[in-house]
Amino acid sequence: MTEIYSGPIFDTFLHGPWVGRDAAGGTRADRVDWKGDPRLRRVMRTFRHETESGSSVATLSVQDLLLAMASNGVENGILATKVYYTAAADAVTALNHDFAAMSAESGGRLKWIASAIPPELGGSSYWDVMQSSRMLDAFRDDKGLCGVHLTPSPWGIFPNDRWFYPLYAKCVERGLPVFIYVGAPGPLWPMEPNNPCHLDDVALAFPELKIIAHHIGDPWTEMAIRLAARHEHFYICTSAWSPKAYPAALMAFLRGRWHGVKGCDKTIFASDFPLLKLDIITQDARAMDLAEDALAKFLNGTAARLFGPPQP
Repeated sequence: MTEIYSGPIFDTFLHGPWVGRDAAGGTRADRVDWKGDPRLRRVMRTFRHETESGSSVATLSVQDLLLAMASNGVENGILATKVYYTAAADAVTALNHDFAAMSAESGGRLKWIASAIPPELGGSSYWDVMQSSRMLDAFRDDKGLCGVHLTPSPWGIFPNDRWFYPLYAKCVERGLPVFIYVGAPGPLWPMEPNNPCHLDDVALAFPELKIIAHHIGDPWTEMAIRLAARHEHFYICTSAWSPKAYPAALMAFLRGRWHGVKGCDKTIFASDFPLLKLDIITQDARAMDLAEDALAKFLNGTAARLFGPPQP
């Protein structure tokens, strides 16, 4: 039995919509009142953001988040800006600036990833594909930016669509990783856009682009593992999964190699807190049956190599 890991943890995906205040004079672009819309209620019926008592998950201030991290030995974290549905470009830009400000409040413990602008008409969009690429230029002076986030399934668009290619090129130019949601979604969004196989096209077209496939890709986890082994800059992020529920294929990858590639060098830990309980998920992660060096890389070292320490 592996000894309990007592070192630092780098949580690479903290669930942004439940962190921070509402925007002044209106609702933030990442918050949708799905309970008031019959269509959205149907979408969310298999995936309720509620506590065990049935109440809504409470939003956290940055200080609440930092206290929870400190209580569980999470030294560094990444706030994920997540826009689930169509939103105006200026609203997404404003939201990203809010996340930059929250990162700046953290005293160097938090970085953030910006949300791309959702395409207005999905894959048939005829809108300006340079929007998200140009938006990134607005964040050149915002500290802590360490990536860009996109959500294929709720946007109804595949990650190898032409819409994203200027954004990928900009991320290569800026040295920013792209976080891409993979795997069958909990809400009733279409599954196929989240199939990680579509990221093979992206990795081949942009060999320098760091691709971080978050939510592990289940039921296509083995495909995600093959892509991580196949492409130098492809990584798997374990957000939204309890360590006790990691698929056997992922555990085997973490314990060993796939075609000579060590799983602990290509897999990074994340919680999706506050939707998952940080105390339970970190406790279970520290007790994982992995060799000490592999566990240290998975929980901290590989992420620190990818993102570096947050800057005050």
